[in-house]
Amino acid sequence: MPRVTDTLKIRNMEIKNRLGFPPMMSGSISNGVPGEKFYNVYEPIAKGGAGLITVEASSTDPMNNPIQPCLGLDKNIPAFKEFTDRIHEYGTKIGIQFAHGGILSLMMIAIMRLNMPVWSASSVDPVVASSSYDLINPNWRQDLEKTGFKGIHEMTVKDMNGVGDLFAAAAKRAIDSGFDYVEIHSAHGTLYHDFLSPYYNQRTDEYGGSWENKTRFVRETIEKIRDKIGDNPIFVRISAEELLHDGLKVEDQKKVAVLLEKAGVDCIDVSQGIQVRTPEGINIPTYIPPGGYIHYPEAIKKVVNIPVIGVGNIIEMKMADEFIQQEKADIIYMGRQLITDPETPNKYFNGQTDDIKYCIGCQVGCGGVCVLNPYERHNYQELIPTEELKKIVILGAGIAGLEVARVAKLRGHDVEIYEKADKVGGLMHVLAAEYKKEQFMNIVNYQKIQLNKLNIPIHLNRELTTNEIKELDCDVLVFAVGTEATIPVKYKDHPNVLTQDEAILKSKPMGKNVVIWGLDTYWKGGTETAITLREQGYNIKAFAGKEKLLAGILTQSRLTGRVTWIHRYFRDNKIPLFKKASLIDVTDKSVIIQDSEGKEHVIEADTLVHCGARTTPRKTIERELEDVGFKIEFIGDCKKPRDIQAAIRDAQKLARAI
Repeated sequence: MPRVTDTLKIRNMEIKNRLGFPPMMSGSISNGVPGEKFYNVYEPIAKGGAGLITVEASSTDPMNNPIQPCLGLDKNIPAFKEFTDRIHEYGTKIGIQFAHGGILSLMMIAIMRLNMPVWSASSVDPVVASSSYDLINPNWRQDLEKTGFKGIHEMTVKDMNGVGDLFAAAAKRAIDSGFDYVEIHSAHGTLYHDFLSPYYNQRTDEYGGSWENKTRFVRETIEKIRDKIGDNPIFVRISAEELLHDGLKVEDQKKVAVLLEKAGVDCIDVSQGIQVRTPEGINIPTYIPPGGYIHYPEAIKKVVNIPVIGVGNIIEMKMADEFIQQEKADIIYMGRQLITDPETPNKYFNGQTDDIKYCIGCQVGCGGVCVLNPYERHNYQELIPTEELKKIVILGAGIAGLEVARVAKLRGHDVEIYEKADKVGGLMHVLAAEYKKEQFMNIVNYQKIQLNKLNIPIHLNRELTTNEIKELDCDVLVFAVGTEATIPVKYKDHPNVLTQDEAILKSKPMGKNVVIWGLDTYWKGGTETAITLREQGYNIKAFAGKEKLLAGILTQSRLTGRVTWIHRYFRDNKIPLFKKASLIDVTDKSVIIQDSEGKEHVIEADTLVHCGARTTPRKTIERELEDVGFKIEFIGDCKKPRDIQAAIRDAQKLARAI
């Protein structure tokens, strides 16, 4: 029975274990070649024990791409050779993925508002081709037209030959640069995937129709690469399912996999989804259980005799090992988990599982810097021991308070925590109580274990008085006491108006017919609270707010599986949605709102859940303690109501500065 710790031979390459890091765009490249940030992204993963690493989607074009590694130029070989030599020092095998944007170029137009060409198998409707953008942006077609976009270019045979030649030449440079293998990106909506897709490929020539024809382009490229790189392994990444009712199915891709093996492919990297249509298959939200897509590589593995890679929100090594033992895949990729904690493999192999920091699934910052590690990857700064030991007292044991304590203690300071509640974690308990967001508690669980190992005293059920605070014997007092949810003064005496916290925790009676105010996510709005209450059986009569976007914080950051899943949920469940609205009044039996066009709506409801208003005690604290003899600092929500990312960043910044 195979195990995740076992070696595996892929053609002429042997990897030391079955755990790998998938190709994920990091934005860490410097003019097409590795620089300090690039090393800081990949070297910790190799050092952490992963058996193989596939470098993110890279350009084969001679022009250096500012956001992609580039092996389209001979002059870039030495820089990549230095990089691969460094990775090989850890016994890790390293490959590089080559990609042509294909239909995904529409994503760059959406994000950067560029007027750039989009090549694909067929000239299809670009809005349907990028339906996730249409889902979250009703003006997507008009926005696309404003960029000067002229339509999708249907590739000619000459175009395809040119692309294949570039891939083959880049593959040769990759091997000359010390890479152990190369991968063709034929998933997620990239060019080679477009030729396999039922919607994107509507051709009637020798590159459309049958699977022999649809795979012809990628098989021709495989042949060209093999001619250039000899006996080195070739991987191909596929989307086993497009996760669309009219999209590619795993039964289709099983046929493709057989043809790829016959063409000389040595390993099939199995993913799912299309970035611009079904990103929930790629940026997998916590609504989908960890390992929820493992049946796809399992299906592909049954029809081929070459290794198969499985991926999909797998954050626990135990689960990865079980999947290997069950022969659902030969290799397991961990992406976001190895971004959160690159040492995950080594900690697991060494029996230090309680020291693993697990991904919380927030999907904020994954491509760059994880919200839980503000001084890692792109922003790497070594943690330097203090030269002047100080006594630090922290009031509040939410994630900001726990993090400042952990990092300050690691630097050598004497740390103590007081918490008024009977448990640590603060508002994370509320956040994690929303629908399928239990994973958000991973950071609290990690912090609790680490603070216990560091012997940091935590005094629960202790809210210090002002006089007790003034009598503390410390050098630095850190307030991390968080915020309190509030409702507008106008509705203070309304028993049927609840704060978001009260609704989630059920700490106040709530009727079955509910209107929710605030269109963003916790704590600025109730998007996922609305989903939570509906799943619990409440009747969401309306979801309204002054905001112009649903889940705007997530929507504006990037197109992730989390935000598109949310938008689809509201659409499919027909939850009445009022954007740019005004809250007029609340009575015992109704909520009155005014929509964006000035029309009033009287909505029959038992309860209004008001989301978004929180208050910090900072000004009061500063006034009461202005004459104390030690330094006072504020972090997290206590400093200013914000999010997880800001709380952890505040805490680490302060702990590193003291």
